[in-house]
Amino acid sequence: MTDLSLDQLRSRTATRNLLVLFALMSLTVCAALWGLGVGAVAIPVDVIINTVFNLPGEQQTYIIMRSRLPRILMALLAGGALGLSGAIIQAVVRNPLASPNIIGINSGAALFALGLVLWLPSVPETFMPLAACIGGVTAAAFVIVVSHRRRLSAIHLALIGVAVGFVFEAGVDYLLVVTSDRETSAAMMWLTGSLVGRTWNHVTISWLPLVGLGSAALVLAYRLDLIALGEETATELGLNVPIQRILLLLVATFLASVAVAFVGVMGFIGLMAPHIARRLVGGSHRLLLPVSMLVGMLLVVLADGIGRAVAPPLEISAGIITALIGAPFFIYIMLTTASEQEP
Repeated sequence: MTDLSLDQLRSRTATRNLLVLFALMSLTVCAALWGLGVGAVAIPVDVIINTVFNLPGEQQTYIIMRSRLPRILMALLAGGALGLSGAIIQAVVRNPLASPNIIGINSGAALFALGLVLWLPSVPETFMPLAACIGGVTAAAFVIVVSHRRRLSAIHLALIGVAVGFVFEAGVDYLLVVTSDRETSAAMMWLTGSLVGRTWNHVTISWLPLVGLGSAALVLAYRLDLIALGEETATELGLNVPIQRILLLLVATFLASVAVAFVGVMGFIGLMAPHIARRLVGGSHRLLLPVSMLVGMLLVVLADGIGRAVAPPLEISAGIITALIGAPFFIYIMLTTASEQEP
């Protein structure tokens, strides 16, 4: 292949990747607009635009600005965080089945955040991300340390993660059993991965840690590319692989844990988003991470909108929608991985 053809190939790939990014951003904006309009009260797009940008004409200030806009922003923040987290975890442990949900982060974060709310109700809501991070790190550390020491396969890591997740979920069930009906009802709604009741207060508390961690993840993307070359090669290039793996896993765990603290357990986003992104733009993490973030945003916004559009005025939690889509996706990935490992 000549240098000219290589340049043409690179140019074509760069153009294609830019188009993918543009298409995803456009789809996410359209999904957000659609999400603002669907629900118990259907609102046309022109009214949404008038309200958001305070233009002359009919407006729906209360519904859009007080209820739907903060939940859409929360969906974007949480979806982006879960997509990024999943892409980093899959790269660091070199396991296509890894995700915040599969290795127990979501369940650990949910248990600690729920425990804080139910046992220490006087503690300010701003401490929820901290409690969720402690739970997420505890669960992830156990799964990864055990899998690393025994050098287990991708499928065994996933199975251990599922088992650890069950243990933490048992703790969640216990908390729900010993609390009052009123507290249980609110907690159950949150645990199903719901954006109901998300307000500007939640957005205000969560945006800074999520944007900060997300920015750190994008800055560290090139280190994932070095790790993908293999530990020996990455070390020869000057990378302290064990330290970088721990740093990247901490960023991924904190991203998922903070997201869970505010939207509950939104399963399978961290698994699906990186796989879809990889099919769109390939394996370079400088592009894979932002595309995974955009896909995660798009999936959560769509899931929230579908949950409100199916049977208004009732709402189906976004976490239930993502589980219905994600479970078959996970089985497909499991079967594909098992086939690739067969001799």
